[in-house]
Amino acid sequence: MNSALPSLVPIPPVDAEVKQICCEYCPVACGYKVLMWPVGSQGGTTAADNALSVDLPTSPLSGRWVSENMHTVVDIKGVATNVIIMPDYETEAVNLGGTHSVRGGALAQKLYRADGPTSDRFKTPLLKVNGDHVPISWEMATDLVAALSTYTIETWDELAWGVKIYSYQFYENVFAASKLGLGMIGTPNYSPHHAPAEGDDVPGLSDCGIDAFGSSFADDKEADVIFISGSDPYETKTVRFTTWQVAGGAKIIYVDPRRTFTANYAENNGGIHLQIKPGTDVVLYSALVKYIIDQGWQDTEFIDANIASTDEVAAEGKWRRARFGRSFDGLRADLDAQPAFELDRASEITGVPVEKLIRAAELMTGGGFDRPKTMVLFEKGVYWSHNYENTAAIGNLGLVLGATGRPGRATGRMGGHQRGGQKAAGYPKDKSPHFFETPEQKVEMDTERWLYEGNTRFRWIIGTNWIGAMGASQDMRRRVNELISIGDPVDTVEYERTLAQLKGRMDQGGTVIVHQEAYANGSTGVADIILPAATWGEDDFTRNNAERRLRLYEKIMDPPGDAKPDWQIFAAVAKKMGFEGFDWKDTNEIFEEAAPKSAGGRRNFEELVKKAQADGMRGHDLLKTYGTTGIQTPIKNEGGELVGTERLHTDLKFKTDSKKANFVFPDWESVDERNAILKPLDGQVWVLNGRVNALWNNLSDNVRRELSTERWPANFLEVSPEDAQAWGVESGDLLSITSENVLSPVGERVTGSFSAVAYVSDIVPPGVTFSYMNFPGSEANAITSADTSLQPLNLRNNFKLGAGTVEKIGTTDLKETMSFAPRNLAP
Repeated sequence: MNSALPSLVPIPPVDAEVKQICCEYCPVACGYKVLMWPVGSQGGTTAADNALSVDLPTSPLSGRWVSENMHTVVDIKGVATNVIIMPDYETEAVNLGGTHSVRGGALAQKLYRADGPTSDRFKTPLLKVNGDHVPISWEMATDLVAALSTYTIETWDELAWGVKIYSYQFYENVFAASKLGLGMIGTPNYSPHHAPAEGDDVPGLSDCGIDAFGSSFADDKEADVIFISGSDPYETKTVRFTTWQVAGGAKIIYVDPRRTFTANYAENNGGIHLQIKPGTDVVLYSALVKYIIDQGWQDTEFIDANIASTDEVAAEGKWRRARFGRSFDGLRADLDAQPAFELDRASEITGVPVEKLIRAAELMTGGGFDRPKTMVLFEKGVYWSHNYENTAAIGNLGLVLGATGRPGRATGRMGGHQRGGQKAAGYPKDKSPHFFETPEQKVEMDTERWLYEGNTRFRWIIGTNWIGAMGASQDMRRRVNELISIGDPVDTVEYERTLAQLKGRMDQGGTVIVHQEAYANGSTGVADIILPAATWGEDDFTRNNAERRLRLYEKIMDPPGDAKPDWQIFAAVAKKMGFEGFDWKDTNEIFEEAAPKSAGGRRNFEELVKKAQADGMRGHDLLKTYGTTGIQTPIKNEGGELVGTERLHTDLKFKTDSKKANFVFPDWESVDERNAILKPLDGQVWVLNGRVNALWNNLSDNVRRELSTERWPANFLEVSPEDAQAWGVESGDLLSITSENVLSPVGERVTGSFSAVAYVSDIVPPGVTFSYMNFPGSEANAITSADTSLQPLNLRNNFKLGAGTVEKIGTTDLKETMSFAPRNLAP
């Protein structure tokens, strides 16, 4: 609760302005209503006298109850305005009946208030002068960015000009950024916030021919069995779990080294928890596949009709699929050739008892009786450990079950973010300096290694705590500080001298950094120039959720001060660099320009824009008519009516040259070798990381929200009771987590550490701990590897496989103020 607000929420009057928006956070993207009216007026308690159309008071479970966290007072064009952001109780999709997560239920607290906790927004461009950030004009800021960009490209080449940017943001911002970076400049030095390199996060699944976001939430409810690995849906996709998965009554097979709420729920409700040892996913999935095939429980009808032959796989045009793709017979031969996939040996490696492996296989297949409808779902715990091999092996599991393209039967991601990555141009992989084994086998550039080696002269950071989000974060921060300290510091706000000093640093091998953000974060300190950005609710935007549902996110208020939407900033710089095609008047013009670029993909919304233009409407305005229900892409026009796509692969055609799916080589040997490098040394334990319910990502909103800071005032480390006893640790003690075995981006062993508060819990087994992924000032990535040479097929960090030594360094008063109650009690 915001103490500056009254204890009771005012009642919105009948004439309150109503807008639509969706949640900012998880990939479920619940729909919300925005109610706005001037302070000093309110409605009445009868349904006819308020904008909620309900007699008040009403039940908290009615869908029309407004909590204090759903209300705020903001300045809109000089008028003190009440704003309520509440779940849309009228939506026909996603959060049916007005349900919501604890994160979304506090969206109103995200809005800017000059007298509130969000008052520290960036409001004007800043330049670092003698170590301090001081205000400058937009004219000077964009002149500097454009001039330094041009100088970088002309003096070196486009590979020296880099972008680190959100991958999940809104269509309009991502399109504008990629039009400049990938389209006009054509740099391969372009990567998303969550990875050192651009490219597919689930390449093994893609090599199977399966789209990672092919299913709908309705499939969760339709399924009889849901296999979930590497994601805790209760914690991170709450409404999908409660409204679609639990409500459907499916038996859940839950794979996780931790015994979480979801794990206990699964076992208490006819499902099973496979408590796997970290890093052994390939063995688990492949042992299940082998056992299913050995018992004759595979979906033979699906396999015979839809799996490519050996010759068809060999004829594939993409080298990786042609090399690692397998027919059904090829997969069987691979499985039989690896002893690790025999049940007894697999049980030893994974830690999962044989009887549980057999039970999981029976649940997914029916064990020779009626075949259930089975979903295979996964997320970052799978592809942020052993990327290619894990996503291939879980794809094999989905295919052997025939889990694709039909109601209640799908294989794919649960999603980490909402899906706004509609680009204006493709990635120029041919320019990347990195490859697998030969120069013909190009992979996307490892932009972190490239910068670490001193090859990036200019880097533009957009919407991310870049350093904290990468592996070996402490060592990366050290190296970045070296690169920005080369040459003389900027000592003036005079344009020509500033430009000359920054060019001088670049000439001597240093790096200039621009940070475009709403708030300061752990990467802001290294920035030479800060560009204040607008955010959610401060312009009209669009994006998809994890079931490809496209909605309009309406503008609520202007950004504070002189902050601007990202697309406007990109356009201003592009025009100063001499590029054409950036004269957009608003986000709708970008949306309509992006439509043809979406054609042929899962985001295809071209028909919506065509129909809007034919009907004399703006694309945004037509999309708005679909409300928070939205429409699922790809969008088709059937007889003049727009029709969404509930699920992909319904024709059982796949993303391969043959249009058939294929299995992929289950490579345990490579994973086993990698585990030997990453595993805990003597005296160390696994240090896993992830999200928890009340927080999101780098906490840019949560640290300004009392609801979150009261629950999580500090980062935590879950410690098993057995380890706690051995270490002499109690909940609330202050711990140091250290590793001298962290691999830098160039493969050197470096030291990393972070501190956290002990949270003693049976959620984790002995030898395994768990912390929040990117808590400000306490980055779990300080002890995760940044060496992408460990995963040469797809250059990714092993974010989920940290290891370190845990030491008690003191006590805290949090023992008296922070709850350490069990977090995994489930019905």
